[in-house]
Amino acid sequence: MKKVSIALLGCGTVGKGVIDLLAMNGPLIEEQLDTEITIKRVLIRDMPKYEQMELPDDILLTTDFADIVNDDEIEIVVEVMGSADFAKDCIEQCFKKGKSVVSANKDLIADYGMPLLKMAKECNVDFQFEASVAGGIPIVRPMYSSLNSNTMEEIIGIMNGTTNYILSNMTDTGMSYETALKEAQEKGYAEADPTNDVSGYDAGRKIAILATLGFHSALTFNDVSVEGIENIAQEDIQHAREMGYVIKLLAIARQDGDGISLNVHPAFIRKGHPLANVGGAYNAVYVRGNCVGDVMFYGQGAGSLPTASAVVSDVMNVILHCNINITGSRDFVWHDPKLKPQDSICAPYYLRMVVDNAPGVLSSISAVLAQHKISIRSLIQKDETTEIAEIVILIDSSAAGLVNQSLKEIEDLACVRKIANAIRVIEV
Repeated sequence: MKKVSIALLGCGTVGKGVIDLLAMNGPLIEEQLDTEITIKRVLIRDMPKYEQMELPDDILLTTDFADIVNDDEIEIVVEVMGSADFAKDCIEQCFKKGKSVVSANKDLIADYGMPLLKMAKECNVDFQFEASVAGGIPIVRPMYSSLNSNTMEEIIGIMNGTTNYILSNMTDTGMSYETALKEAQEKGYAEADPTNDVSGYDAGRKIAILATLGFHSALTFNDVSVEGIENIAQEDIQHAREMGYVIKLLAIARQDGDGISLNVHPAFIRKGHPLANVGGAYNAVYVRGNCVGDVMFYGQGAGSLPTASAVVSDVMNVILHCNINITGSRDFVWHDPKLKPQDSICAPYYLRMVVDNAPGVLSSISAVLAQHKISIRSLIQKDETTEIAEIVILIDSSAAGLVNQSLKEIEDLACVRKIANAIRVIEV
């Protein structure tokens, strides 16, 4: 039986998951590949911390990357560190030494994925990153393999478990955003500083990766317009429910004759849509191809073993390529993207505003919308007090630029106290 030595860069949640998975399923993997996978070295930062961890005795711990890159027995390096710049340098050194790399680093792939793929081909090695998007859900490889006979039209996903957990709790239990976030932190779903998740940056990096592969275009995180969930209030959740919707943080990539748009934002989505029923910390990706139609991938988007499942699958794929002598031979077709201006992207909107409870308010607001040729689908006045009222308006599909300009003018009206929220409605 052939033997392959690999190394891990990092031994946190995912790295330990890789070690555990290979211990659990080693015989199954060997049976499929006729190859035994051995973890020879693991790069760590804090030697005393990991010396106390229960790791197999034959794994060599090191704090020096040179021990790995200069070890000719190591054929595949698994990068699970999370730091983009240091990881990029390590991966480039591995390529130059003829070592294939598997990465779970979404920050790295979103910013440097295409240059690294090109370099891997030049060095005749593989670079694979299934675990960089949606943890254990197989979605990266299908984008350039199983679905590659299609022109991809749309990718919509719930790609961040933290925000989905928060919004699900707000919907199911009536929690406020602040309470739901605190619970997510207590259960380990959210970091002490949750900005990367709740502000939409994490999902933005993932949609950039999928759109790059699905649209064959040179896209990065900088091409994504990002909005988080910090302003979602319980009032918005309740209004959505009354209208037959739920609120989800969606990552959306669309491609049509006018170009490509990449967005992350909260959205109203119909209760009957498959994505509306994705609860808790689960992830799902909804893909539309011009021939296959609609396909959805669903599962655990994070966690030690689910993510390790994707990592080890990539390792197995690299070994298969080595065994049949096609390592580094895959061509990727990239086009310079034509990005659609954000102001031109159209959608219906839910608008919630606090106004004076006085005659003429509705007509003043309606006049501003009419001036910008925005049609009102429905309008409800709620929660009247002696002095103020809450107005909820659903408008027909309108360009984002016109909506934003209208909201600025409405907010300047003397009778409007504040625009509480403006949320897009996704009709898929």
